[in-house]
Amino acid sequence: MLQILGDAFTQIPYSTLVVIGMALGVNVLYAVGRRLLTNVEQMKRLQAELREYQKELREAIMSRNKAKEEKLKKKKPQMDKLQAKVAADNLKVTFLFFIPLMLLWWLVNSIVGPGTVAVSPIPIPIPLGANGGPIGPELNLFWWYMISSFAFSGLITKLLGVSLTD
Repeated sequence: MLQILGDAFTQIPYSTLVVIGMALGVNVLYAVGRRLLTNVEQMKRLQAELREYQKELREAIMSRNKAKEEKLKKKKPQMDKLQAKVAADNLKVTFLFFIPLMLLWWLVNSIVGPGTVAVSPIPIPIPLGANGGPIGPELNLFWWYMISSFAFSGLITKLLGVSLTD
């Protein structure tokens, strides 16, 4: 089936664009899924409450205010429940999209192939490449998808109003 497409999509810039399209599509679908499966406004409130609690606890510990620290530590089980609720709601969307994402990954991988799909014009000094060296400059499907996905995720979640931070 994929032989019909020929080798065009295994070459840069077509492979680069295919992976960018995949990253955009996955991020849009994930954001729509979050909008439909979670109460985004409630999640924002819970996240803000958790951040405020953690900030107050940190300040109490740093200032050695034992009374305030003890008071806040009594709220810890309640905060842990809130944290678990936020995590569970986030996982709902992840679990729903995991299998379709794996199928899409397989499809795109079979289209673009195992070679280089993008070339970075600058070195990426993250020691996760081959032999613990930096990433790139030649980027395979995995690294180009990760970079593209991170680049678009914040923008898409803000545009679709599903970001859990302000």
